[in-house]
Amino acid sequence: MKRWLLGLLATALVIGAIALALVPAAGNQYRLWREAKAVGNYRDAASALDMLTCGELLAEARQANAALGEIALRDPWDGVGAGGEDAGTALLDIAGSGVISVLEIPKLGLILPVYRGQSPEQLEKSVIHLEGSSLPVGGSGAHCVLAGLADGRLSSPMDGLERLMQGDLFTLKTLRDTLTYEVEALELLAPDALAPVPVDGEADACTLMTAVTQDGEDVRLLVRAHRVQRRAIPLEDDTQVLPGWAARMIFAAPLVLAGLLLLALVEGLRRLAGRRKVKRLKL
Repeated sequence: MKRWLLGLLATALVIGAIALALVPAAGNQYRLWREAKAVGNYRDAASALDMLTCGELLAEARQANAALGEIALRDPWDGVGAGGEDAGTALLDIAGSGVISVLEIPKLGLILPVYRGQSPEQLEKSVIHLEGSSLPVGGSGAHCVLAGLADGRLSSPMDGLERLMQGDLFTLKTLRDTLTYEVEALELLAPDALAPVPVDGEADACTLMTAVTQDGEDVRLLVRAHRVQRRAIPLEDDTQVLPGWAARMIFAAPLVLAGLLLLALVEGLRRLAGRRKVKRLKL
């Protein structure tokens, strides 16, 4: 095989390997950008609402919560819907993007938009409000259940949930309200062990749910928490979020590599054309 062709193939292999190594990091940065944009849009929409409108929306959402006879606690990954999207979630979709709240877990460095609805696509890339559970507005008897993927991939929104411990805090920011919850227990359950729970008239709870694998078995991790008085939450951000310049480099690198490959290809073709021309001259 011609030496220039071997060089071209080697260059293509190196560029391809580098590009494949950069794809996961680029995907993670895209997810972070998408989440930050959704959170920003929701916060801007909430800031634009007057206090009277916020109060009315919160009152309607709490009225919808009070009408629940039991709280849905079922497997959102079973492919079976709850029989229709909660009508109350539309009250909180103030930006028209499907976002109804913002989940913040400072210990994990997570700031995540919470979406209404429960499609398989949403479960793959975001945190969703579980249909049939209380809306994220708090109140007596409320029990909000949020679900999201945490399978160890860079693009999984709720990775690290298993590191939460009793006493850790997280918040739900809905409209202009901030609800603070304290973790009381972590629980592992088989998907078929999930069942609706009766409404506790005194409780104000939130459960975070994700799908994990333990000893080769598909199980559900539940982080159960109860509401506490709002207080400062220590930030222990240990997420691997790249700085802006690094993120730009990741996105630019594939373009640079593609350009190098194109240059190598053009140079190879130019040399091939030159060799053929020299051969014709010799003849």
